[in-house]
Amino acid sequence: MTRLLVFLAAATLTSLSYAQASSSSDLARGGMHFSAKAMDTNNDGMISKDEFMKYHSDMWDQMTKDSGGTMTMSDAKAAFARGGMHVNAGSMDADHDGKITKDEFMSYESTHWSLLPKDSSGQISVADMQKAMKKHRQTTPAADAPDTTKSNSGN
Repeated sequence: MTRLLVFLAAATLTSLSYAQASSSSDLARGGMHFSAKAMDTNNDGMISKDEFMKYHSDMWDQMTKDSGGTMTMSDAKAAFARGGMHVNAGSMDADHDGKITKDEFMSYESTHWSLLPKDSSGQISVADMQKAMKKHRQTTPAADAPDTTKSNSGN
């Protein structure tokens, strides 16, 4: 009986380790899976700019941990597409060197934050962020997505 329990415990731990490794490597390959709820780190139902930026910083670190903190344009396009996010990855590459750095990604996300609907305290509710993310996922394919770093009078 003791051997059976030890075997089951070992099998469970192995399965959990494999699942975590698979999830981690998927993220490292760019399997971006953004979550509005995960952005709300203090669980108050609202997302502040600090929470938004910290979340995206952490996502970038996880996605690029095996690539020295940068991502090629083709990898970025594929990663966003796998994550269901339709963005113009080219607009992130500010210096047009074919790679996106963390600074370029964070600058893009800062601009993205400025375009989101916020309340009088400068925050967005988790529900409104989920709606914005859903809308973003329903737009045109990533390769054809408009440059969201430029606002227009229609927004």
